[in-house]
Amino acid sequence: MFYSTATATGTPSSLFLRTAVTPSLLLLRRRWAFPESPPQNNNKKKGLPKIVIIAGIGTCVAALLAAIAYVLHSRKGLQFRFHSPSSTETTVYDKTETNMSDENATAASDAALEGVSDATNITLPKEADEKLERIKVSVDVDSNQLESLFVLKKLKIIEDDVKADELCTRREYARWLVHLNSILERNQKHRIVPSISLSGSVIAAFDDLGVEDPDFESIQALAEAGIIPSKLSGMNSCSDSSDGRGFCFYPERFISRQDLIYWKAQLEYGFLPGITEQMSRTKVYYMDVKEISPDAKPELLTDMLAGDKSIIRIVFGQSRRFQPNKPLTKAQAAVALTSGRMSEAVYNEILRLEADKSLRQAAMKEIRNEFLERGNIKKFWDEKMNVEKIRGFEVEKLYIAALHDLEEEKIVQVKTYEDHVKEKAAMDCQRQLLHHLKEEVDEMSERLASERSVYVAEQCNLQELLGKLQLKQEEMLDTKSILEAEIEALRILRSWVEDEARKSQARAKVLEEVGRRWKWDNQVQD
Repeated sequence: MFYSTATATGTPSSLFLRTAVTPSLLLLRRRWAFPESPPQNNNKKKGLPKIVIIAGIGTCVAALLAAIAYVLHSRKGLQFRFHSPSSTETTVYDKTETNMSDENATAASDAALEGVSDATNITLPKEADEKLERIKVSVDVDSNQLESLFVLKKLKIIEDDVKADELCTRREYARWLVHLNSILERNQKHRIVPSISLSGSVIAAFDDLGVEDPDFESIQALAEAGIIPSKLSGMNSCSDSSDGRGFCFYPERFISRQDLIYWKAQLEYGFLPGITEQMSRTKVYYMDVKEISPDAKPELLTDMLAGDKSIIRIVFGQSRRFQPNKPLTKAQAAVALTSGRMSEAVYNEILRLEADKSLRQAAMKEIRNEFLERGNIKKFWDEKMNVEKIRGFEVEKLYIAALHDLEEEKIVQVKTYEDHVKEKAAMDCQRQLLHHLKEEVDEMSERLASERSVYVAEQCNLQELLGKLQLKQEEMLDTKSILEAEIEALRILRSWVEDEARKSQARAKVLEEVGRRWKWDNQVQD
């Protein structure tokens, strides 16, 4: 299903003044005309009605698309992408086989609106328990919406940087609604003044909105006036209050159609007794009335029963479905703000601004003509010209003096530049000398490094040689000790041999003496 932003147009309302205004006011007047029902064509033609033929063609196309979708979905899912040159996007939800509850609708709408992109996506669910299909359709912004947005920007109700194709948040709509009502509303019964509404207020209406919030004053004023459900009224404005998060306003969420009409209708209509019974007896034009929240006040029902003059019809055009949970653009919010009783107030304010502008221009023209008749302007400009001539002469003198000073300064600067060039040349020579010295130092460093490596190698060789010499010395000491021991042994052996020799000589002498005596004895015996 596609979303339509067409707004009905008709004849001008009798509330507007029939005076000569600027072209922009004529366009504004045409925009604020209340829609009328289309004329009935009593001329009957033979054959099938056109609507039957169109419905048959649409049914055939829908059946063909459904068959293609089924075939593609059976092949691992289905995804369509529609690209539109327009920049406005709106998210629409279709119901599948089972109906969706109000809480699920709100949660799904908020989740889907967080990712709005330029491409239009249709994603079919892969699981059987999913109930929603998300469709994003790009919608053009019509001239009436742009005109309303332009008027509110001109009145400084809406900021100048607001874009018509962006989705409107709850924070923005609350701020614009309170600002417009407090400035243009003349009926004290329907007027909300934040400074009066917040006097004596000691309790914040919502837990997610602090005093430091820039829009706290506007949102708190709506809650104090009972326009929106809050902690002060004992009702939560959101369907997910049962999860323990308290009373929340959710200012960054996109505002739904129901909330937009609901807030606006409470300022638009007075209390009408018996509206609920009248609603039950009257056949409503919309098919999805059951989707409206049961907490809706009678003012919303009153607007739905207003027919072509209702805010719903002016903002959303001819449509059989209200779609209460659907978001809307800032241009549509501007249309809602300038509809109803505010249309005349806005129109009168534009007329007042145009009249003030015309009066200012007329006064300026009259003053100019008066000055021209008196000749004051010519006299004034002659005096100005004389003063400017004198000033020109003085400026010329100052210019010549400054030029002379500049010439002298130029000479000084040239001399300074020459000195600087000389110093630079000397610095270059010193830099070259330093460069050569650096090269020599580098060469000496390399030479020292090579000699150091040779020295280290020789030192290593000397260490090895010293180790070998120490080993040889130890061996020689061992040999010396052995030789000394052998010498001592030889000395001991020599002394022993000498002792033995002396003993042998003594024995030899004894034996010789004995032999001699034996020979003597033998001789004596013979």
